Amino acid sequence: MEIISFIPSWFLPATLFLFLTSIFMYVLRWRSSSIKLPPGPPRLPVIGNLHQVFGSKDNIYQNVWNLSQTYGPIMLLHFGTQPFIVISSTEMATQVLKTHDQKMCTRPYSKASKRLSFNYMDAAFAPYNDHWRDMRKVLASEFLGAKRIRSYKNVLKHEIECVVRSLSLNSSSTTVNLDEMFLSLINNVVCKAALGDHTYREKTFNGRTLMEIVDETAVMLQGSFSDNFPAFAWILDELTGWNRKLDKCFNDFDGILQMVLHDHLDRKDTKTSDQENDFVDDCISRLTSDEIKALLMNVFNGSTDTTATTMIWAMSFIVKNPRVMQKLQNEIRSCVGGKPRVDESDINKMTYLKMVVKESLRLHPPVGFLMTRECISHCEIGGYDILPGTKVLVSSWGIGRDSRTWKEDPTEFLPERFENIQVDFGGKSFEMIPFGEGRRGCPGYNLAVSTVEFTIANLLYLFNWETQVGKNEDLDMKLAGGFPFIRRATPLCLVPNKYN
Repeated sequence: MEIISFIPSWFLPATLFLFLTSIFMYVLRWRSSSIKLPPGPPRLPVIGNLHQVFGSKDNIYQNVWNLSQTYGPIMLLHFGTQPFIVISSTEMATQVLKTHDQKMCTRPYSKASKRLSFNYMDAAFAPYNDHWRDMRKVLASEFLGAKRIRSYKNVLKHEIECVVRSLSLNSSSTTVNLDEMFLSLINNVVCKAALGDHTYREKTFNGRTLMEIVDETAVMLQGSFSDNFPAFAWILDELTGWNRKLDKCFNDFDGILQMVLHDHLDRKDTKTSDQENDFVDDCISRLTSDEIKALLMNVFNGSTDTTATTMIWAMSFIVKNPRVMQKLQNEIRSCVGGKPRVDESDINKMTYLKMVVKESLRLHPPVGFLMTRECISHCEIGGYDILPGTKVLVSSWGIGRDSRTWKEDPTEFLPERFENIQVDFGGKSFEMIPFGEGRRGCPGYNLAVSTVEFTIANLLYLFNWETQVGKNEDLDMKLAGGFPFIRRATPLCLVPNKYN
């Protein structure tokens, strides 16, 4: 009898399977040992490094910055089971946003961003593809084109005049909440430019205003547990009620925007030739309803809170530094020369104003991290391997405070540093990146900066500003713990005294 007859029928296949599995595991270990990943702090099972980022009393931007001081300007963190590369220096940011921009320019999947962008019909959250290119072109031409910007600036002038008129009627001891004032100003301007009427901001759907619904979308877009724990997604999002919140948010957002589209369609045939088109008017004949709604989501989420937050921090720094405020007011009043208002042409002569706004954006960009990117294909950053699927966070807050770039008191507010440092936005330099760079950079950065400059110039030209109590130098500058916007812990409340 042959010996093979004593061997069970399953033995040879099982042996072959184990042999091939051993070879596969050996090759995998060999390959893994040849991959050089960025350094990072030790992580805990399941939660990864979440306890180190969110478990401290400091804000998360400070926590990540502190970790980068130990582990370097390119660092590997795990949020739950998801790997994130965190970039905290100009050199590393240049490699991500310029050298390897094409490999780093898509967005990671998120249930919230997919739903609220109407299945990625937008320009901010859509993956890197031809549709994204088309939507970005539409946004650039129809909302950021020359005609729309002229309209936007005319609306801005009118709204600032309304603010000035309201402030002038106050008594000399009346306190003004600048958080509310700036947000209302920007909301009015954006609603008028995008929708044709600033009263849309108070239109309601299911008992909530447009701006309240927009604010909720900004919160929901930050994601849920499922983004970092995909294996438990359906359980966590259902048990926490997050799915129900997302459904309600989307239905309200879709409903109120559909009401806006119906209004524009109804008045399309009755519109006269002297009535100027708004953003929706120009898009309604060339885009689908979902595409228009998705782009409106980008417009509101990308321009209201970010611009208002930038204004709030700029005024906070100016008021807290009386030397800066005095020097800036002298420049503004000298350039304007006694006219009743600041003109746009006057701004070009105000070099110190531009330094002040840049310094404010350096220390407090409107968001601490640029919108998350995802690596498309293998590349090397700083000598380390970045694998496909890895998410990339660029710390705009940390890069603006990096002592390797900003050698003179990087945490101090010193506008004069820009006399010797030539830094600008829009892909020209990476020493500070409040608006991002590369293919995914914010296309509206010029409009945002000019809005901040024009508003601040008018308020400082016509009023002297003081804190409610105590000296201006004692103004509280603590940060709130929210995400993604870097907000003050307390509202900025100041007393305006009219300057004659």
